[in-house]
Amino acid sequence: MITRSGVQYAESMEMLQHLVYHSTPQVPQDSMRAEQFRHHMKVFPQGQFVAVDQATNEVIGLTVSMRLDFDPEHPFIEPWHVTISDGWLMRHKPKGEWMYGVESCVHPAYRSMGVGGKLMEARFEIARRQNLRGMVAGSALVSYYRYSERLSPEDYVRGVVAGKYFDTNLSKQIAKGFRPLMTIPNYVTDVEACGWGVVIVWDNPAYDPLQKPRRIFARPYVYYPHARQPEPEQGQAA
Repeated sequence: MITRSGVQYAESMEMLQHLVYHSTPQVPQDSMRAEQFRHHMKVFPQGQFVAVDQATNEVIGLTVSMRLDFDPEHPFIEPWHVTISDGWLMRHKPKGEWMYGVESCVHPAYRSMGVGGKLMEARFEIARRQNLRGMVAGSALVSYYRYSERLSPEDYVRGVVAGKYFDTNLSKQIAKGFRPLMTIPNYVTDVEACGWGVVIVWDNPAYDPLQKPRRIFARPYVYYPHARQPEPEQGQAA
């Protein structure tokens, strides 16, 4: 089940991050903490989702998002922790025309089961309902270490787009409809990515430039893939 993140899940979300990133509460590294997840739910509740195993009520996946202003012609090139204010989303703009994908992870035992894709579709659905221009994110080049001695990051990305190389992260994002724009040095501390990331963008095909992005007020929400979704509330235009 994919549902909006709730405060009852915050501790489990932190534990999932430690499991995925091999961190601990004492040495969190880049993992987010429960209090940060609770803060995300306050600043942009519509953009936060978890995947829950209904048999065990265990959080097996999560996403974190915020809204901001973005110019695809002049993307911001900076480390991930700077963009997300070290996990506190201080750059979130309620009237921002783009959704920014802050974080997404899936429990190792539930990978290759479509969980990540369902979480992404829930994000896309919110972008459509709020009439956002699209979604932007940074994709760490997690398989680049295999080619770093003979390829520049730009050549590697071009090869991934052409299908010549498979990147465990970027290739999956391209399959979901994202397109890479520009590489980002020192994006992450991940040694497998050699620190590199790339700006990726998904353009909302339902975006109506004649309508302002909507500001939808929170309500209990569960996303079931392929099911007809409720009509958005008549919220305040942003």
